[in-house]
Amino acid sequence: MHTGTQTDGMQTPDGIDHLMQTVAEHKGCGTSGGSGKASCGSGAGQGDMPPEIWEKVKNHPCYSEQAHHHYARMHVAVAPACNIQCNYCNRKYDCANESRPGVVSERLTPEQAAKKVLAVASAIP
Repeated sequence: MHTGTQTDGMQTPDGIDHLMQTVAEHKGCGTSGGSGKASCGSGAGQGDMPPEIWEKVKNHPCYSEQAHHHYARMHVAVAPACNIQCNYCNRKYDCANESRPGVVSERLTPEQAAKKVLAVASAIP
């Protein structure tokens, strides 16, 4: 039997409210460059791109330094194959010492992915 809460017509697993609260309370990114500042983000601002693009990227933690204080991100592979196909990325290789955005060591079922997200979110300070 599946238990959870009903939100906007979608069934969500138990614990998702806690996950959302934990993510909302997160105060920054754990990645840092040599200067000690977050290494992700972009120097581009609202005036450097079309308004429709700015609306898409301004709140995304992969592109916005400010978004790190309000949003978290985690790439979880559930698709049977890569659906991004970045030009610089060769996904044939997986290395334990490598940590690139979007690279994962295993493909998960949706249920496994939900459990993994909850486990990682519970570790966010």
